[in-house]
Amino acid sequence: METLFVIIMIILFFLLMAFVFSTALLTPLIGKKNFLFVIGLGFVVGLIGGAFFIAPVYDDLPDMARAIYMSTSDQQEIITINISTDSNVNQAIETVKKIPGVQSVESGEITVKTTGISSAWKSNLESRIPVANTNITSAKVISDDTLMVQTKPGSDPTEVIKKLKSWLVLVSGIDIKFSIVQVKLVVDASQVDSVVKQLPQGEVVVTEINGPVEKEIQTLKNTIPAKNNVILFCGFLGVIVGLAGMFIDTITLGFKGLRDRLRKKKDN
Repeated sequence: METLFVIIMIILFFLLMAFVFSTALLTPLIGKKNFLFVIGLGFVVGLIGGAFFIAPVYDDLPDMARAIYMSTSDQQEIITINISTDSNVNQAIETVKKIPGVQSVESGEITVKTTGISSAWKSNLESRIPVANTNITSAKVISDDTLMVQTKPGSDPTEVIKKLKSWLVLVSGIDIKFSIVQVKLVVDASQVDSVVKQLPQGEVVVTEINGPVEKEIQTLKNTIPAKNNVILFCGFLGVIVGLAGMFIDTITLGFKGLRDRLRKKKDN
């Protein structure tokens, strides 16, 4: 959300509170019998202001906090992206490495979708794949049509899948439909948004962002009250503003009397 828009929304809310206050100031004219009217007006106007002006800002509070954290943090975040092995994975990785703010890029886990895997082949494949392909450190059958393989750092994911595809068809008759490489980027926290915007469109998909900043944002989300509670608070704030308008003379005299007493004590 743009900063100007946030400021406008907050100003509009305060204008509503000013309306409640000015209406309450008229109690000498409309009479004290309308006490409940002023209270009800303050509550309703507060709820409306909270729902239409404060709630939209409140929804974007985590994103605004994230922007502040990222711009001031000197730590690193990890962006996880998925790249299809049908595309040029190595070229996509090299493109990502050149983006300002990216410290390192590492490909690892590959999700492999296959034709049906029988229960008889499950444990057999898990033990034999790492032996047949030395660039694969482990393999696990997730379901009857999904394999998850871990590759050695620096290995070529496209070549790994090509060799795995040939071996699977030859040994078991199982074919690979498609596969997706998980790639992790270590990025300066202050550059996360910039890096995400510069990722090759249509070639990579951002699946997760983790790190100190995201942990701070999660802590913030767990700490701040629910939006409905904030709207309700705005309603009670409207009531308080209405009461302040109704009894402004009494409040002013009270502060003036307190100030005079403190001044006398000081003089003595």
